[in-house]
Amino acid sequence: ENITTNLSLNYTTSGYVDYGENIEYECSRLSLGLLVFVGVCMGISLCGLVWNGIVMWFLGFHMKKSPFTVYILNLAVADFSLLLLFFLLLLAILSLTSFCSYLYHFISFYRHFVFVVEFLYHFFDLSSLGLLTAISVERSISVL
Repeated sequence: ENITTNLSLNYTTSGYVDYGENIEYECSRLSLGLLVFVGVCMGISLCGLVWNGIVMWFLGFHMKKSPFTVYILNLAVADFSLLLLFFLLLLAILSLTSFCSYLYHFISFYRHFVFVVEFLYHFFDLSSLGLLTAISVERSISVL
């Protein structure tokens, strides 16, 4: 049963509530599993950047140029660019989730950055696949 005889004003508000002073910008924190996954992806990206850099240095400066080495050099450049963009995208995601209360003014810039990086990522990915196809076709023709 509801008791309606107690009409005290202890549980009422004045009609004006100031929500502005208690607003905190909620940040979407990464879970531990996702943070470990991002760390592993960044480590793999760094290893790929190092090894593709070594291949570019070796094929660009220390080997005689042939059509096959030029294909491999172009493939290494495309893969290096792809890994660099992936690493920058992961770094941007980590920085935005870590410092989001300070960087909420840059959300629109971040959206444009992600759009450009995704476009370039797809471009370099398709370039890599095209170079792999060209290498395979050239090797198959040379065997025939």
